[in-house]
Amino acid sequence: MFTSHHLPPLLECAGIFNKKGPIVRRSLFILTLFAAVLATGCSSTDYNPTTYDYFISQEDIQQKPIKKVILATVNVSGEPTRSVLRDSVDKVDGMIKDYLEANGISLAPTHLFNNAWQQALLTYGNFYDPTTGKVDREGWQKVMATTLQSLQGQKDIDAVIFTDLIEHDVQHSPSMKHYARWYGISREPATEGASSSVSTEFNWSQIIKGASLAITIYSTEGKPLFSSRGGIDTLHSIDSRKSDKGFVRRKKILSRSSNIEEGIELAFHPLITMKNYPGKKPPENTPEAEGNQASQ
Repeated sequence: MFTSHHLPPLLECAGIFNKKGPIVRRSLFILTLFAAVLATGCSSTDYNPTTYDYFISQEDIQQKPIKKVILATVNVSGEPTRSVLRDSVDKVDGMIKDYLEANGISLAPTHLFNNAWQQALLTYGNFYDPTTGKVDREGWQKVMATTLQSLQGQKDIDAVIFTDLIEHDVQHSPSMKHYARWYGISREPATEGASSSVSTEFNWSQIIKGASLAITIYSTEGKPLFSSRGGIDTLHSIDSRKSDKGFVRRKKILSRSSNIEEGIELAFHPLITMKNYPGKKPPENTPEAEGNQASQ
């Protein structure tokens, strides 16, 4: 709860309080309610407790900074991208390349990874069974290790980045704005049709699908350097033209570039510091905090 000494700067931010005093005097109770509402508008970033608990090996990265990378053309999970998201893979990877280059990280040609990966598959065979949807973990490890070992011949490549576009369960909140929150993002319900209004009887407890970006980075020696996730968008919407009270698959999947950009920024933080990161800052004097300061 905000105390009275929080009120002046919050209200001044909103333009209803100045240095000479409040424009309109009201009870402390009402002002406190205003402050709670205005805190979001005055703050540059809203805290979102769903940000992913990332892993980063600061020691390895400090010893060998990541300056040049190669993007893998397969998923680190060993599974293919879900069919609903496959048409978005090239778009997302292209935006990732732009984001890395804008932050001073260069990219090696992807054919170098493709060649190494295909040679490893010829040696050990395909580890993914499309009939069962299962991955042979031992086979995956052999193919992965051999691929990374082959890339060690490219002396200027510091790391391999896997950019998995994943589909998973999400849920809209029954609260007033019905946000769906996951991996650092908040998304309002998407609607299709002439009207954007939703019946008061709509069942908000339904589980739908969301899309996220999972980033995993290995050194060519096989050391895990970084992993995190950033939410992108929901894959279902409400069709106002239908009488039933359910969700339908969206016609345009991941069509908003701004949502993809947000997911990329979240997924790479704190390797690349996100300007308005919605998660908690690491405690001072920790490797994560020092890494963030160095990158700013």
